[in-house]
Amino acid sequence: MFHKLKRILIPLLIIAVAVAVFVYMKSTKPEQKPVSVQEKVWMVESMVAEFETLSPVQTLYGKVESNSMVSASAPVTGVVDKVLVKEGESVKKGQALLSISEPDLTIPLAQANADFEDAKAQLSLQRLTNQANQKRFEHESKVLKLKQTAVQRSQQLMAKNLASQSSLDAANEALVRQEYVVVGSKLAVQENQLKIAQSEARLAKTKAALQQAELNLRRGQLVAPYDARIAKVNVSEGSRVNAGAVMISFYALESLELRAKLPTSLLVSVTKALQDEVAMNAFYQTATKEESLRLLRLAGEATTSGVDAFFAVPSVLSELRPGELMEINLKGVAEDSVVAVPYSAIYGNDRLYLIEDERLVSHTVNVVGEVLRDGRLWALVKPDFAAGSRISITHLPNATTGLKVSEVLK
Repeated sequence: MFHKLKRILIPLLIIAVAVAVFVYMKSTKPEQKPVSVQEKVWMVESMVAEFETLSPVQTLYGKVESNSMVSASAPVTGVVDKVLVKEGESVKKGQALLSISEPDLTIPLAQANADFEDAKAQLSLQRLTNQANQKRFEHESKVLKLKQTAVQRSQQLMAKNLASQSSLDAANEALVRQEYVVVGSKLAVQENQLKIAQSEARLAKTKAALQQAELNLRRGQLVAPYDARIAKVNVSEGSRVNAGAVMISFYALESLELRAKLPTSLLVSVTKALQDEVAMNAFYQTATKEESLRLLRLAGEATTSGVDAFFAVPSVLSELRPGELMEINLKGVAEDSVVAVPYSAIYGNDRLYLIEDERLVSHTVNVVGEVLRDGRLWALVKPDFAAGSRISITHLPNATTGLKVSEVLK
C-alpha cells in the first residue's frame, strides 16, 4: 500500500514544484515598457511661389544653312588655268578665285566678233540693194505712166482716123510689158525688205553671241562678288571641264540662317506673332555669353512633326558652317500669373506638392512651357494656389498627400 501511494505522490509533488517555480518566475520577471511607433519625417527643400509675367522658352534643334549658296559653273569647255583658293577659306569681295585658260575664252570671242562684223556687212549690202530696187521701181513706174499716156493718145488718134489699129496694138503691147516690169521691180523691193529683216535678225543674233562671249570671258576669270567662304572646290589646275560643270561653291558670310523644326503646339502663337509683327527671338549659349537669333519666317510646307522656322544667324556667329547642328531656346509670348519651378518639383506632367502644416498636399497645375533660370530649364506652370505658398522642390519617389516632411527653404 505504501509503495502504491509513493508512486502517486512523487509525480504530483514534481508537478506542484514545477508550477510553484513557474508562478515564482512569472511574478519576478522584469516589466518591458510599451514600444511607441514614431512617424518618419522626410527632409525636403522648398520654395515660395511667386507669380510673375514670363515668356516660356522652347528648346529647338536646328541646322545651319545658307540662303545664297552659289555654285559657279564653267562658262565654256576648257582647261582650268589657276585655282587660287581652298575649301573652307574666307575671301573678300573682288578677290580672284580661279580662272580658265585664256585661249579657251578669247578664241570664241574672236569668232563671235567676226560673225557680228559679217552680219553688219550683210545688212549694209541688203540696204544698198534696197535703195537700188526702190529707185528702179520708181523709174519703171514713171515709164509705166508714159506707156499709159501713149495708149490713150493712140486711142484718141484712132477716134479721129489719124492712126492705124496696128499702132494702137503696139502701144497696148508695150503697156502690158511695162506693167510686168513694174510688178517685177515691186516684187524685188518687197523681197529685199524681207532680206533686210533677216539680216537684222542675224545681226541681233550675232550681237547676242558676241555679248555672251564677252560675258564668258569675264566669268572665266572668277572673282568673289562679296565677302564669302568657300564651301567646295571641285577642280584643280589643269583639269578640263565641260560647259556648265560646277567648278566651285561659295556662300556669303551674312547669308547664314538656322533651320529648326517648330513643334505644332507652337505654330499658332508663332504665326500670330509674325502676322502682328511681334519680334520673337531665340537664344544660343556660347562659351562666354548668350547670343540672340531673330525669327525671320516659317517654311512654306509643313510635315506631321511641325513646321521649319528660319532664324537669322548674327555676325558674331559667322564662324558657323552650313550643316552644323545647334541647340537654341525660343522665347515665346509672355504669360501672366505664372510660377517658375524646377522640374524636380513636377510629378508626371501636371502635378506638384505644396507644404501645408508640415505635410504634402497634391495640386494639379498646367505646364505652359519652360523658362531659363541660372542656365537651367525650369517648368512654367499656371497654378491653382495662392502666391506665397510653399512648394516642395525635392523629388520624393513616395510622395503622396499627407506625407510628413521637414522643409529647408531654398
